[in-house]
Amino acid sequence: MPSIILVRHGPVAVKASGLFSFREFCAYIDAYERAGIEADALPPEEVARLVGGAATVLASDAPRVSETLARLGVTADVSESAFREAPPLTPNLPLKLPAIAWMILARARGEFSPALAGARDDLRSRAGQCAERLLEASAQGDVALVGHGWFNRYVARTLAGRGWRQTAGPGFDRPWGYLIFSP
Repeated sequence: MPSIILVRHGPVAVKASGLFSFREFCAYIDAYERAGIEADALPPEEVARLVGGAATVLASDAPRVSETLARLGVTADVSESAFREAPPLTPNLPLKLPAIAWMILARARGEFSPALAGARDDLRSRAGQCAERLLEASAQGDVALVGHGWFNRYVARTLAGRGWRQTAGPGFDRPWGYLIFSP
């Protein structure tokens, strides 16, 4: 039976500390999007084994994912923007907050704001299309998607909705996090 493995990239080389204004947070996100992973970051053996054993590897084309693949010693069969992270829909507030607080506000806004229903629908549609590609590729054996935490959550929901069940993995809260799905 094939498995679908969803993997989050390694630890990003850009760090956030202190308080950020809206504009400072947006600049941080721009830097994060351009960054690779930490120079000394090595993948857990389990993640390297899972991705290395996949018959097909799909990946985001973000720099942090490209470097993650290199550390895993794997070349993606497909690397493209369709698998990129959903951009944070950060509210423009006159506050100074830690980066994690801005991210929570952005994700909550993206999930619940009626004004952003179109963006939410687009994200769900893209995750559905990516899940379909993973399901098609699973006909050849295990398939891995190396990408991003938030987007992988949407893909995971789609797989669960198609009858695939999560069988292992710690989730995407930390770099190198993963989930494994089976039919």
